[in-house]
Amino acid sequence: MRSFSLSLFLLPLLGWGQASPNALLWKIGGHGLQQPSYVVGTVHSQDARAYRHAGELLQVIQGQDAVAGELDLSAGNGDQRMSPARMMMPEGKELADFYTPKEMKRVREALQANMGPLAMLSYRMKPFFLIAFLTQNTMHEDSTMVLDQYLQARAKEMGKEVLGLETMEEQLSAVDQLPLQQQADMLYQTVRSGSTGRVMDRFLDAYAAQDLGKLAKLVAKGGMPGLMEQKLVKDRNAVMAQRMDSLMQGGRTFLFAIGAAHLPEADGVLALLRQKGYEVAPMQDRQPAGGEQAH
Repeated sequence: MRSFSLSLFLLPLLGWGQASPNALLWKIGGHGLQQPSYVVGTVHSQDARAYRHAGELLQVIQGQDAVAGELDLSAGNGDQRMSPARMMMPEGKELADFYTPKEMKRVREALQANMGPLAMLSYRMKPFFLIAFLTQNTMHEDSTMVLDQYLQARAKEMGKEVLGLETMEEQLSAVDQLPLQQQADMLYQTVRSGSTGRVMDRFLDAYAAQDLGKLAKLVAKGGMPGLMEQKLVKDRNAVMAQRMDSLMQGGRTFLFAIGAAHLPEADGVLALLRQKGYEVAPMQDRQPAGGEQAH
């Protein structure tokens, strides 16, 4: 995969039970802060629609001390690179162990259609990463970097510090807590639906319009098993909110750029920050249509 992120996997699967204000960018104040910080919901994509509000975000970055993503994706950060070995199932396990012959035929055909000769290498990969690959493969590559990486690269050009709220090891450990059979079932659901590309197109259209109501309706169709939601969403929301709190209480200001799936709901990052005593309010988009794209 070109770039790994748990956010990429979550978007088509996570259901939001309530509508949110039409905003991706939120201001964080109160709780003793002298200056506000901000949090923005991102989508891990190179599609031009992901960049619709990039111009506004660059303006915000200029006024902050640092940018914090889920991971530090800046060039040269070896600690955040994924070893190919971590993508593989335990010795002796392969995809065929989790499917009937008929199901495996369908999965194999989908992988061959998307990966060509490299499909042979995928039959021992953890199904989670194959889902992420199939999802990523449906997106347009209008820019040279995914949005998260672009924001961090521009922040460094401005002389801002860039850091991650999580480590690659923490994200991979969360994946490893998901039973392989559950991963395989989700992969088969993705293959059988055959609609990943259409879903992501509609999702990116709604994302560009900041239409969180429509986003909620689109992703609610996916459904996510309880254990998966707990490990990939709720547990990580709590960790990120706690680390955001610690960073802001250190006296610096931040733009936190994390996957949009982590913002809403009663156990989302926005609500958790409010529980800690912060005032969190949506910001109106000031960026003219067209945004700014990476080159």
